[in-house]
Amino acid sequence: MHHVEISARRIGSVQVLALPDVSHDAASLVEALNATAGDAAHVVLDLRQVTLLSVAMARAVVGFGGSVLRRGGGCSLVMAPSSRAADAVLDHFDAQHALSRHKTFAKALADAATRRSADTSGFGSAVNTLAFDSTDLEVTEEFLSASYAPMRIGSDTGTSGAHITRVATSGLSIDRLDLTFEMSYDVQPLGQICLCDIEEGTVEGHRVEEWREERSFGAGELFSFSPPDRAYVGRIVRARYGITMFDPALLEQVAGEPVRLLDHRPVDEAGARHVRRAIAHLRDDVLAVPGVGDDELVVATATQYLASAVLKAFPTSASGLDGRDSHAGVVRRAIAFVEANADRPIGLADIAAAARVSPRSVEQAFRRHLGTTPMAHLRRVRLDGARADLRASDTGDIGDTAVGRIATRWGYQRQAAFAAHYRATYGVTPRQTLHDDEPARRGLRPRADHDRLTEAVLDQFESLTGALLGAATAEDALTFLVRTACAVIPGADLVSVTLRSGDALTTAASSGAGAEQLDGIQAVAGRGPCLDVTTPEAPAQVQCDDVAAEQRWPEFAEAAVAQGHRALLTTALHDRTGALTVWSARPDGLSSADARMAVLLAMHGSLALAHARLAEQAGLRQAELRRAIESRDVIGQAKGVLMQRLGISADEAFALLRTTSQHLNTKLVEIARTVAARRDELDE
Repeated sequence: MHHVEISARRIGSVQVLALPDVSHDAASLVEALNATAGDAAHVVLDLRQVTLLSVAMARAVVGFGGSVLRRGGGCSLVMAPSSRAADAVLDHFDAQHALSRHKTFAKALADAATRRSADTSGFGSAVNTLAFDSTDLEVTEEFLSASYAPMRIGSDTGTSGAHITRVATSGLSIDRLDLTFEMSYDVQPLGQICLCDIEEGTVEGHRVEEWREERSFGAGELFSFSPPDRAYVGRIVRARYGITMFDPALLEQVAGEPVRLLDHRPVDEAGARHVRRAIAHLRDDVLAVPGVGDDELVVATATQYLASAVLKAFPTSASGLDGRDSHAGVVRRAIAFVEANADRPIGLADIAAAARVSPRSVEQAFRRHLGTTPMAHLRRVRLDGARADLRASDTGDIGDTAVGRIATRWGYQRQAAFAAHYRATYGVTPRQTLHDDEPARRGLRPRADHDRLTEAVLDQFESLTGALLGAATAEDALTFLVRTACAVIPGADLVSVTLRSGDALTTAASSGAGAEQLDGIQAVAGRGPCLDVTTPEAPAQVQCDDVAAEQRWPEFAEAAVAQGHRALLTTALHDRTGALTVWSARPDGLSSADARMAVLLAMHGSLALAHARLAEQAGLRQAELRRAIESRDVIGQAKGVLMQRLGISADEAFALLRTTSQHLNTKLVEIARTVAARRDELDE
């Protein structure tokens, strides 16, 4: 008998055993396999490192697999892609393929998941609940390892503070976790799809095995922790969040083919909302309702609805959208290439090659992050270049010849097409830019345009003042402020208002998508323009002419450029509790006049916000006062009923109401309301 070293790792309920590329006698190998397998419900034998499968090793593998099957477990084999010889040897001992054979590790895991799913007869069995509370780090680690996957955790204080509740049925669990400490984690593969929805706190430094990029997630984000067969590390910082876990086989059942999630985040916020609604329906309307959660058909239907929502929300192998090829880095590389080569004859294939992805992937990346296409972005960059050339042309170089020469330089062979695109983008013809833009060459506006703009701005501010003071809520006031900023700042492509509370940032109002993500990145990174201007004693306004070259906030700048923003202007509200941010899609797209306009808008916004908050507080106080008076009246009525029916004093009646409230764990006013409403049903 020889000692055999077998590498083992646990993925959920599956034990994976990697056989060494060394010849051993069958008895030694079987003994080693039995010792390492433990009581796993399913065993995957990884033979990919075995260059030559001997007869003795094949006999041992089939013998061990047969013993697993006889005790009611499952056993699968992962073979090397070029394994005809190994197949032939195995066929001699297992001609019926009782042990399923697979060419990839993922398919072996999917087979194990499918068998587990079949064994549990669907998802609709009894509902189980549990609750866990502990401040002991070791006890918390043991619980998490037993509930999720083997893991090691650490604490910034050496202790833990964990409150966890779970509602579960076969194949699916929905948990709520409240961690009051900073927990580092090193988790083995879960063997499950694991979705996390953060309510408060952050997940930082999250990295999946064999994935190079670290990710961070903040409040309001929904994400997938890791593929089922990958370990991961990171830390959770004093967070309250929900976790939903289910068998990967469920996705395959709904998709009708093997499927995997390809990125942490959903493709868009609409998809995330859809998933949240599916989870809430399953948790609150199915599993939480006595009798409903035990109905196999109802639970199966709800879990399939959840799987469908996940497949639609996340980039998957079934959808054809490769999340790893559609991330922000692809957009950054493509934009850099386009801007450096816009005056050259480049096309989609060139842009894709520079971004190091396929043409389809770069198309998907632009649509996902910018809402446009690579070629549409190239055309806009070329038009911006042509406009700059027209504005910089010598005043003697005016006419169709100059327009034609500039159009040709920027890739337009037909001057009519150039003129049509130019007018659609800028509202004037190329010749008008040549003739009328001489004042702009000196940094001035034409006088007539200036007068029209001033009159329009005054009208906007007059409307703004009335609307802000008449706003019923702070949300209404800030929404109108954003709309006005879009109207009076010529270079504004996106405007948002961010409110700050401590180190947390909330997007209170926005004219378009993307602002919430950028605020979240600032909060997680701990740096960004909104944090800068809302810091006491710091400058109240920050202007950046080219975000791509910004060094102060690298994480924020990277995400902003990926969304298509190139210039920004962030101005603090008067009390430093928030900031107004104006974005432009063009470098140098915001002027000093825009900066002054932003200061005026921020001042109006601050006054309106204070006014609206006072109105809200007054309304809340009035509502509280009304509720207090109503509660007092109801309690008085109930006391009177008890005094009359039971012949007791007012103090005794109140004491009876209070004792009943405590016994039933129901608010005293609700007990009183019931007594007052059902007085005729009380015994004399």
